[in-house]
Amino acid sequence: MRLLCALGLFLALLHVTSCLLIGAFNIRQFGDKKSRNKDVMATIKEIVLRYDIILIQEVRDKDLETTKRLMNLVNNNVCVFSVCFPSGSPQFAYKVSDPLGPRSYKERYLFLYRVQTVSVKGSFQYNGNFFYRPSYSLFWREIHVFDRPPFVVKFSSTETAVKEFVLIPIHTSPRTVAEAAREGKRSTVDELNDLVDVVKEAKRKWHNNNIVVLGDFNAAGTYVTKSDLQNIPLFTDNNFHCLIDDDVDTAVSGSQKAYDRIVVTTDMNNGVVPCSADVFNFKNKYGLTQAQTLAVSDHFPVEVELRTTGTTTQTPTTQTPRRKQTYHERFLYVMFGLDAVRRANRCQQWGRKSIFIG
Repeated sequence: MRLLCALGLFLALLHVTSCLLIGAFNIRQFGDKKSRNKDVMATIKEIVLRYDIILIQEVRDKDLETTKRLMNLVNNNVCVFSVCFPSGSPQFAYKVSDPLGPRSYKERYLFLYRVQTVSVKGSFQYNGNFFYRPSYSLFWREIHVFDRPPFVVKFSSTETAVKEFVLIPIHTSPRTVAEAAREGKRSTVDELNDLVDVVKEAKRKWHNNNIVVLGDFNAAGTYVTKSDLQNIPLFTDNNFHCLIDDDVDTAVSGSQKAYDRIVVTTDMNNGVVPCSADVFNFKNKYGLTQAQTLAVSDHFPVEVELRTTGTTTQTPTTQTPRRKQTYHERFLYVMFGLDAVRRANRCQQWGRKSIFIG
């Protein structure tokens, strides 16, 4: 009998889990020069392949050549003299914004998504700019609410408990309140406050409150202080849940500050796997030096896993809880180490199959 029980436990440890993993990655100055670096692009490719959907920020790509190189790489296309031929069915498709930003400095928001598991149902470019006339002037002035306004995309998946969900990307301008006042511009805090209006617009447009706001919030350091966080709706309103804690390190520099965030509405939080939000430290994962890591980016990706069809609903929380290990996780930890516990709670790579041990 004991042998049968032991065998049953062993088989249970071997079972596979499915997941749909979403990531957000600020690839610093991702443009022509970086996209021609084979070593850097090999690392970026491995990172992209982890996800079913990945948002890439700081895409400096005027003619979309950088985007095309990345797509050819992740889809394993064969290129000869700049002419590329598909080697098989494409794994990824993409959705990209127009170049956004003040003056000559422009960035794109780029979504890559796995066509076998995800489809795009709609998108829109948020504006939100308004005009006002200072009392001392005869002329109206346009105020840009965001330097890089969100490019909002609605996705659908047959794999997830939440069938349709909306992703709102943001890369805020790193500008303190004092700097903004001196320059007559909007601060990082101002932009974060106005993200609530983007959420409302997406909900009104699609009658869908399964919404994720993700990206480089610059929500740390001098740009956003702890006292600032206490007054920003995304971090204080009970209708939102920040899944990346304030003390999580999302920067390669090791600052122990969470510049990058994932925030979900309550409805969407019910579709998230508890405790799955995390930072993907590709430096440690791939054994890179600090210089090799910084050649890729000064940020690590942040990620979260969505519940698949048939899994149970979680109780909404304001943040990812720092919970105690279950007896099952303790057993995995003692027998097979920390990686086994992590693989039991989230998928580490696509194939959406994660063996618990080994």
